Amino acid sequence: MIDADRLLQTFLAILRIDSYYPQEDAVVDVLRPKLKRVGFELSVDEHRNVMGVLPATPGFESTPPVMLCAHTDTVQPTPKMQPVIRDDAVHTDGSSVLGADDKAAVAAIVEAAETVADQGLPHPAVEILFTVGEDVGHIGSKAFDVAPVRSRMVFIPDADGPVGGIMLAAPWMESAEVTFHGRAAHAGMEPESGRNAIAMLARAIEQMPLGRIDDETTSNVGTVAGGEAANIVPPDASLVWQVRSLNESKFLKVRDEVLHACRIACDDFGGEMTKKTIRECSGFRFAPDDPIVQRAESAIRVAGLEPWHSVTCGGSDANEFNAKGLPSVVISVGYRDIHTNQESMPLCQLNHLAEVCLALMLAR
Repeated sequence: MIDADRLLQTFLAILRIDSYYPQEDAVVDVLRPKLKRVGFELSVDEHRNVMGVLPATPGFESTPPVMLCAHTDTVQPTPKMQPVIRDDAVHTDGSSVLGADDKAAVAAIVEAAETVADQGLPHPAVEILFTVGEDVGHIGSKAFDVAPVRSRMVFIPDADGPVGGIMLAAPWMESAEVTFHGRAAHAGMEPESGRNAIAMLARAIEQMPLGRIDDETTSNVGTVAGGEAANIVPPDASLVWQVRSLNESKFLKVRDEVLHACRIACDDFGGEMTKKTIRECSGFRFAPDDPIVQRAESAIRVAGLEPWHSVTCGGSDANEFNAKGLPSVVISVGYRDIHTNQESMPLCQLNHLAEVCLALMLAR
């Protein structure tokens, strides 16, 4: 039902645009005439998120509306990347990531909308949202005001795996920098006058729960820094940690244990600590029989695919919207090797995704 050639051309056109945050506007410039032709009323908020509303056709005014959302930024800049088509897939040329995360979803949503218009298909009200800065910290979705949104179901294609996947849960997560403050001293002449901040850091790491805590929870120290010279007792040292869990209680428990290890280490060496939160988001969890999951399953089956359930350990715009009371579920896109210079998007998966988006728009 979709126009696979048009879909591919839209996908290629936006892939050729370097849209690393905050350079996403050029992607919207390509999409705007397509969406206006369909009949979407477009608005741009102060954070550059673009929302579109397509009114319901006669007879569908009382059918609940639905929103589809994707982000227009990429995880890395793609200034020289030219997409290459081979082996029935779109590949990066190797100079950077491809950007199928999440431009495959962007193209699929736009193609579904164009199909609705070109074939005169009856539909409920449809809302679309293209956010900015998702890959660098959910910047657009954090700032987005959900008050104007009429939909009570948001579908966000932004997950690994073949098209048909529905992510039932995503993690609670926090990343933070802890800086240990000691006291400088000459390491050879009066080390006893110093308070070694690196020793505090090392003691803290030794006492932290790290790695895979259980099947829902992980904890990691990703970077450490500190010290001035070999003959100076280091007055400051810092580490960056991250805890994430699909269970909120487990998340809070492990996060508190990490911070407790830091405080105890400071006490042991007579130092102090400061904490700066770098990033945090709330998780979510849906049951298989929740209406939003059932709606996704129905659309996937209409597209000729078999739904499957999983969870994701990555965050997305869905974390932010669910935290604001707007039910949002993540569905799979079908891309391969995302966030690498070997990233690709199989054409069959791109077409499947557009068909699923179309079924969602038609409330099927």
